[in-house]
Amino acid sequence: MKLKFLMAAVTMFAVTGAYAQFGLGDVIKKEVKPEVKKEDVKKDDAKAAGASTALPFGVKLGGQQATAKGDANFATVEKAVADNAELEVAVDKPEMVIINVFPSDEKGTPKDGAAAIIIMFQKTNKGTIDQTIDKKKIPAGTYLMNVVAADKTSRIVFKIK
Repeated sequence: MKLKFLMAAVTMFAVTGAYAQFGLGDVIKKEVKPEVKKEDVKKDDAKAAGASTALPFGVKLGGQQATAKGDANFATVEKAVADNAELEVAVDKPEMVIINVFPSDEKGTPKDGAAAIIIMFQKTNKGTIDQTIDKKKIPAGTYLMNVVAADKTSRIVFKIK
């Protein structure tokens, strides 16, 4: 009986000594901390800079940066743009950018029954708003644009002159 107890004690000592020798005890005792991802840091930086949930990534239209004010559910482009204005999305190497444009009022409410105007960019983050699927230019007016890239959506209200 004493021999079994002595063998168990020696085994435990050997195992705990191995943990200590190879640093395994620290691995077992420490909590696993979540991995911080690069995009999470960017998101936190954007929040600190006053970014809105309506603008999880930057969008530039006609050379103007879209800006979100307060807790609005959309960002805005201040000055009216041309019907062939350049659109740039601040997403690195996107596979696809899908843009849905809806006629709307100044508050970003789409007009009832209005069909979406669809624009797509493949393997680029730049293009123009006249690259519609149906090849028609967007007429003058106020619009709400949903820009979908990298599993996020930025919402922008803008005017075409």
